[in-house]
Amino acid sequence: MPADSSYAHLIAELGLALGITGLAPSDEGICQLVFDGRLVVQVVHVGAHGLVLLSCRIADHGLDAPQAERMARANFLQAGRGPVLCAAPDGRPHMQVALELSGCTAGALCPVLESLLDQAESWSRTQAHAADTPGARDPAVFLQSV
Repeated sequence: MPADSSYAHLIAELGLALGITGLAPSDEGICQLVFDGRLVVQVVHVGAHGLVLLSCRIADHGLDAPQAERMARANFLQAGRGPVLCAAPDGRPHMQVALELSGCTAGALCPVLESLLDQAESWSRTQAHAADTPGARDPAVFLQSV
C-alpha cells in the first residue's frame, strides 16, 4: 500500500462510488480502471507533488506530425484546467488531468473521471474523423474550454 493512507482511502471510496468493492491501489500507488472494455484509466498517486493523476491512453500508436500539432492546439489556453492532451515517453497520446490529493474526495473525483472519459472519447472520434476527411474541422477546437 502506498505510504499516503489518504490516497488509499480515496481509491477505496472511489471503488464504492463505482460499485467496485475492495478497490485498492498497487504498491506503486496505481489504480487501473477499464471502461467499456476499451478505455483504460490509470489513477496514479504523485506523492512528490501531492497530486492524484488520471491518465487515459487514447491511441495504441505513436503520433504523426499533424496529430501532434492538433494536440498542441487543443491545449492552447487550457493552462492545466481540465483534461489536457500529452504524449507519453513511448509516443502514444494520453488525456490527463490532475487534482490535489488534499481535500479530494470520491465525490469530487467521479465527475473529473467522467469528464476525462468524455474528452478521451470525443478526441478519439474527432481525431479519426479528421484523419479520414481532409479539410474537416480541427478536433482541437472541441477541447478548448475558454
